Amino acid sequence: MGEIKREAGKETSWLRGAMVLGVSALFSKVLGTIQKIPLQNVAGDRVFGIYNAVYPFYQLLLFLATSGIPVAVSLLVAQRMEADDQEGMRRVLRTGMLLLGLTGAASFVLMWTGAELAADWIGDRDTAAAIRMAALALWFVPVTGALRGYFQGQQQMVPSAVSQIAEQTFRVAAMLVLLMVGMSAGWPQSHVAAGAMAGSAAGGAAGLLVMLVFWRRSDKLGRTKADPCGGKGPAQHSDRRLLRNMAKLALPVALGSVAVPIVGLVDAVTVPRLLRPGSAAEADVMTLFGLYSRGQPLVQLVVMVAGAAAAALVPALAVARARGDMASLSQRTELALRFAWWIGAAAAVGLVLLAESINVMLYADNEQTLTFMLIGCTATAGTLNAVTAALLQGHGAVRLPVAILLFAALLKVALNAALVPAHGIVGAAYAGIAAFSAAALLGVAATCRAAGVRLPARRYAACSGLALACMAAALMLAERGTAALLGPLSLPPRAAATVLALTGAAVGAAVFAAALLRCGGISARELRALPGGAALAARLRRWRLLPADE
Repeated sequence: MGEIKREAGKETSWLRGAMVLGVSALFSKVLGTIQKIPLQNVAGDRVFGIYNAVYPFYQLLLFLATSGIPVAVSLLVAQRMEADDQEGMRRVLRTGMLLLGLTGAASFVLMWTGAELAADWIGDRDTAAAIRMAALALWFVPVTGALRGYFQGQQQMVPSAVSQIAEQTFRVAAMLVLLMVGMSAGWPQSHVAAGAMAGSAAGGAAGLLVMLVFWRRSDKLGRTKADPCGGKGPAQHSDRRLLRNMAKLALPVALGSVAVPIVGLVDAVTVPRLLRPGSAAEADVMTLFGLYSRGQPLVQLVVMVAGAAAAALVPALAVARARGDMASLSQRTELALRFAWWIGAAAAVGLVLLAESINVMLYADNEQTLTFMLIGCTATAGTLNAVTAALLQGHGAVRLPVAILLFAALLKVALNAALVPAHGIVGAAYAGIAAFSAAALLGVAATCRAAGVRLPARRYAACSGLALACMAAALMLAERGTAALLGPLSLPPRAAATVLALTGAAVGAAVFAAALLRCGGISARELRALPGGAALAARLRRWRLLPADE
C-alpha cells in the first residue's frame, strides 16, 4: 500500500512539474514574441528589419547546437537514476556539457567568422554586427541545455522552468536597456540592431547562472560542486561509448528541429535580395523588410498558444495509441483539428478586419496595412500546421511534420522568386499564404489518415462560416460604434486605435464563440470529455449557449 502511495505521489509530482515547465515555456515564448513590438517602437522599421533578418541565422545554429542533446541527457540520466547509478548520472552530465560546449563553440566560430558572408546572403552589410552579437549567446545557451536535461531526467522540472523565465526576462531587459542607451547616444542603426541582438547573450548568461545555482544546491551532485566538468571520470572507452550513444539519440531530434528556423530563414535570405532589383536603397530594403515583419509577432502568438495546447494532447494520444483505443484516438484528434481551425480562422478574420487599428496601436502608424492583413491571413494555416505537427507526433509519425515544413520552405522560396520582384513585400505575403496553406492541407490530410478520422466537412463548414460571418458583422458594428463614441473625446490616434482594436477583439471573440456554440460546432458530450468540461457544459447550458444533447 505504501509503495502504491509513493508511486502516486511521484506521478502527481511529475505532472505538476510538467505543468510548471509547460507554463514557463509558454511564458518565455510569448515574452520573446511580444518584445519585438517595443523594438520597432523605439528603434524603427529598419532596425526591426535587421533584427528579423538576423534572428533566423542565430536560431538555426542554436537549434543545431542544442536540439536533441538535452533530450538525450534527460533520457540517459533517467535510465541511470532508475538503477541508482549516481556516478553514471554525473558522467552523463559531464559528457553532455562537453558535447554541448563543443557544438556551441563551433557554432560561435562559424557565426562570428561567417558574419560577412551571411550579411551578403541577406543583402545588407549592416547586418554583420548584429550577427556577431547574436553569436555570443552560443557560449552560454548550449551548456544550459545540458543542465536542464540533467534535472528533467530526474523529473525535477522547476529548475528548467525558472531558468527559462530568467533567460527570457534578462534577454528582453538587456535588449531594452541597450536600445535606450544606443538611441540616446546616437548609435548608427546597425549598432542599435547589434545591441538588440546582444540581449540574447545576456539572457543566455542569466539562464546558465540560474541552472548553476540549482546544480550547486543539488544533493545528488554534492561531490562535484566545485566543477561539474571536473574530477576523474571512468575508463576512457566508456566515455567514448556514452558520447556515441548520446549523439545517436540526439541526431534525429536535432535534424528534425531545424525545419522551424529554416522556414524563417527563407524570408531573411530571399526577400531583401529580391527587393533590391526594384532600385530601392539598401536602407530602404531593410525598412521594407521591417514593415513586412510587423504582422508576424501576433500570428506567432496565436500559433504558439494553439501549438502549446495541442502539445498537451500528445501524451494522451500516445497512451491511447499504445492501448489500441482507436475510438478515443480519433475523437481527440478530430476535436483538436476543429479547435485548430476555429482558433486560426477567427484570429485571421480578426487580424484582417482590425488590421489598421492594430497596426496603429502597436507601431504608431498604418504603413503597409495591406501587407499586415495578408500576414494575418496566415494565422489559419500556421495554427493548423502547429497542431497537426503535434498530433502526428502523438500518432508516432515524427518525421512527417518535418518533411511538410521543409516542403513549405521550398515552396516559399519558389513563390518569393516569382512574386517579390513584381509585387514587393505584398508578393512575399501572398507567397506565405500559398506555401503555408499547402502545408496545412497536407498536414490535415496526413493527420486524418493516421487517426482514421473523417471530418463531417459540410456540417462544420456551414457552422464555421456562420460563426465567422457573425463575428465579422459584430466587429464592423463594434468598430463603427466605438469610433462614434470616441469622436467627442478627441483621443490621440494611437490611444483611439488601442480602444478600437481591443474592443473589437473582445466583441469578435465573444460573438464567434457564442455563434459557434449555438449552431452546434461542439456538443455538450464532447465538452464533457475535456478536463473540466462537465462544469463548463452545465454553465453554457444555463446561459442557453449550448444546445441539448442529441
